[in-house]
Amino acid sequence: MKGLSVVIAVSGVLLAVACIRLTTETNKREAAESALADANQKLNQTSDVLAEVRALRQDVSEIEASVKALGQKRNEAGEKRRENIKTELAGDPCAAALVPDVVADSLYQRAAEVAAGDHSGAFARKPDGKN
Repeated sequence: MKGLSVVIAVSGVLLAVACIRLTTETNKREAAESALADANQKLNQTSDVLAEVRALRQDVSEIEASVKALGQKRNEAGEKRRENIKTELAGDPCAAALVPDVVADSLYQRAAEVAAGDHSGAFARKPDGKN
């Protein structure tokens, strides 16, 4: 009988150890699955952010290309305009004549005043009296 009690006691201890180990392994597995789910969620969020950044970069590239094309059109239009002006002024003796120094100085002075924001009389329909 004594041997039977020892076997039952040892079996009980082994059963308790097995239950404790099973519970521990189950908890570890649940924690690992939870960590994996969190990592997957963060990975998906990161993937979404990267996709948005790629889309924004593509938008910026498209805008940059359109700005470059617009600048090229402006340059071509400016070059054409300069050629037209040059062609129209080629036969005009007045356009090729030198401007007197007094007139040139007055024009430079007026341009400096306009650049400085001195619009005295410009909107009051009064002559500025400077020319």
